[in-house]
Amino acid sequence: MPLIRYKISTYKCSMVILLSLACMSAMCTAAGITIPKPIVNTVSYTFSGGDIVKWSERKIADSLCRISPAIAGPVKAEFNFHRVTADFSGTGTIEVSLGYSTSNNIYEMIEKKHLHSTFRKLQPDKEVMITSPYKGQRFAWVIVRMSGKVAIRNIKYNCRQSRNTLYGHVGAVFQFAGAKLPYRLMYPKNYDPRKSYPLVVSVSGSGGVGSDNSRSMEMITLARYLYTQYYHDKGLECFSLVPQIPPNKSIPSPFWPKGKMGAPTDFHPDWAAVNAGGWFTAASIKLIKELAVSSEINIDINRIYMTGFSYGGKACWEFLKADPVIFAAAASGGGWPVGRAYSEPRGKFLERLKLEISLYKAVPVFIFAGGADKMRFGSAAVNKEILAQGGKTRYSEYKGAGHVAAAGKGWGDIENIRWLFRQKRR
Repeated sequence: MPLIRYKISTYKCSMVILLSLACMSAMCTAAGITIPKPIVNTVSYTFSGGDIVKWSERKIADSLCRISPAIAGPVKAEFNFHRVTADFSGTGTIEVSLGYSTSNNIYEMIEKKHLHSTFRKLQPDKEVMITSPYKGQRFAWVIVRMSGKVAIRNIKYNCRQSRNTLYGHVGAVFQFAGAKLPYRLMYPKNYDPRKSYPLVVSVSGSGGVGSDNSRSMEMITLARYLYTQYYHDKGLECFSLVPQIPPNKSIPSPFWPKGKMGAPTDFHPDWAAVNAGGWFTAASIKLIKELAVSSEINIDINRIYMTGFSYGGKACWEFLKADPVIFAAAASGGGWPVGRAYSEPRGKFLERLKLEISLYKAVPVFIFAGGADKMRFGSAAVNKEILAQGGKTRYSEYKGAGHVAAAGKGWGDIENIRWLFRQKRR
């Protein structure tokens, strides 16, 4: 495959794009990385009718319920995808809920509504799955509410137990230019190494900045939803990668702030850690390329997707500028493409935006923002200009939604995610 070169003189730089997978492989495998693998087990319990009548009784949602003893996992283990089946008879009904917590405190679980799920009606021998929307839970309780005449023969419970994960993502560190990039990687459900899978790259908002390899997973990013909402959808099976934006003090020279590479400019004056020429962007793209050519996992190189929200939404545009060739599509929520976060691109900023769009206009992009979000101006502007240059977008502005609420609406709409997964690199 030939080497393709093009130059944008007004950008005052030459840009060399390597389309050759052989070249990319040679560059990436030289360093080599150890790719983390999750340790996953299934934990199962069967409670007899005799066991259940001995369960403690507590009031939840104004109803008297029976609560199982705590089902505990080992330290650094995460419970999720809880499944409950009941074998019972009679003319009454059984409803089940699930309590979950990071600590073995049944009273805290009962008092805090967000730590137990809504009740779901059970049918004899029909499985109900309950997903915890929160980070690594180590303790779970089966909560049963009965009405009418009903006799329970047994309740069967099982769940997925993963070690060293957050939302199904296992942690690791990537070395680049003398510094460490914490990242997390989720495998597809029932991963088959004979099949290739898309890779979804998610960058969190500013609240995820750090070096602890966990804060970024706590932010509302697509990565979280890929595990808690879409993990069992065969059409959305994928690898999910979350590199963590570093604090400025950990960025090495010659990168900003210790050097000039990736430094703030007139056109990109704030939140410079994710700028196209900066360490985080360069390190993350190198990591993406090494994963893409690794023999340890099978990634579809024509279906690598770049996504982010807020500060991560800004990062999305910076990644596309830095290397528009490797991404099949992108999704930017509440992110600004040029200027300051809350500004509307005008004058020389609008001209700069048009110039930068010329670099990545071939990449289809899903763009969204809240109608009440003061950051929406950049999203609207970049959508308009991409279309003007012949690019492909999917645009949503959620009426009345503020900044944070827009994240849930954008990532929570499965049709947006399906659109992203349909895109392939040209």
